[in-house]
Amino acid sequence: MQDQHVKNQTVTFDFLSESQDRLTGGVEISKGFDRLKFGFYVDFKSERLFDILSYAKKEAQENRSEIPLQLTMDPDDCYNCHTNGKAGGFNFRLTRADLSIFVSTRANWMETPNVYVDIGSASCWSPGYKKVINQISKLINYYDGRIVKNSVSEVHFCSDFIGLDIDRLGIQRRDRWVMRANKFNTYYDCNKFSGISLAQTEGELDIPDNEGNFIETGIVLGQGDIMLRIYDKVFEIKRNKSKHSLFASVWGKEEYDEQPVTRVEYQLRKKVLKQFRIRTLEDLYSKINSVWQYCTCHWSRYCSSPIDSINRHQDRAEVHEFWQAVQNLDWNSQSPAIRQKTIPQKDEHSLADQMVGCAINIAAINRYPADTVDNIRGAVHFAIEEWFRRKGGETNKKTGRPILLEKMEKTTNEVWPYGYGEVHGYTQRDIEYGFLAEGKEIHLHQRSMEN
Repeated sequence: MQDQHVKNQTVTFDFLSESQDRLTGGVEISKGFDRLKFGFYVDFKSERLFDILSYAKKEAQENRSEIPLQLTMDPDDCYNCHTNGKAGGFNFRLTRADLSIFVSTRANWMETPNVYVDIGSASCWSPGYKKVINQISKLINYYDGRIVKNSVSEVHFCSDFIGLDIDRLGIQRRDRWVMRANKFNTYYDCNKFSGISLAQTEGELDIPDNEGNFIETGIVLGQGDIMLRIYDKVFEIKRNKSKHSLFASVWGKEEYDEQPVTRVEYQLRKKVLKQFRIRTLEDLYSKINSVWQYCTCHWSRYCSSPIDSINRHQDRAEVHEFWQAVQNLDWNSQSPAIRQKTIPQKDEHSLADQMVGCAINIAAINRYPADTVDNIRGAVHFAIEEWFRRKGGETNKKTGRPILLEKMEKTTNEVWPYGYGEVHGYTQRDIEYGFLAEGKEIHLHQRSMEN
């Protein structure tokens, strides 16, 4: 698969200095999902998958640790099976990188999803949430399952302003915000301003209908049901080296910290999504623009000067130039940015540093001579080889397989998202029952939408 990223547009801001405009050549905007949670209602015609997962879970419990599990001949269908499931009646938990799949054996699957999926940040960007959904759909089909419908429970969608320093915005000034949120927090690391968050836990949403009239929803909001975070993305991933190359690629840069990046991210959970008549993945894709407009125009907006809240002149407040660009983002104009060349979710260089550091300590404990670099190198190699001689021959008494090989398989599943092996094309069975995600909005086959 080729390495590519997609960006919406480049904008320039008058409030930035002339020198910074020359430095950045304008500000690029990249958009995408940063987390997605949903459930599948699956009609399994056999219990093959349940039997395999039951056996694997029992083995994991006996080992007191998750175990690698190859579910098909496709290398992308290798997961780690955990010792437990999830609250809500989910018996089994499978993971791969930051993707989690929960499976239930419940009989009333038409009432509650029996497959629940949580796609984490890294997998949303690489290889992309649509490819993840397609791969899970293929796996379900392989085990005689038919996806009848789906439901969305949480989405994080964001826009990255590449080349825009958060310190230039003044967003930490609460008196410049018109918002329905009742919680406003600012975040600092020592003296470094890193971002803000807005959240609503009380009051009405006042979602406008098709005619512009506001609807009294009457729902009770909980912590995290609707949130806005604006933060320094480069600073946020600074300590997570596994994401450096991922986001450098998404942003089209050689290094992740080549330019400042300000992220605007909204989090919406099921209770709020339902108010927008968003119940399925298809609803989410078709209505994402209207949701973004509500969030950036009605629920929160940032203004260029303090708000006259005493005289209730909020409608007269001039929207900040930066926030106008946020409001004008069109989610249907181009595909969200993704990194199509798959990247491991652990950093090779930092792990190598840790490995060598530990080996040097072992060499020092054993008083190997360290008068030259070659002697130190030889001592490090000897320490690693000695470990392999002691541990390499150990076997799992239950499986008869070398423990080292099983650890390697489990770690591979932790490190690599889908794309470690090729994500294969569609079969006729996929076309009939699965998601069609390539190059278009994903959707279920028409007959699988029937209740």
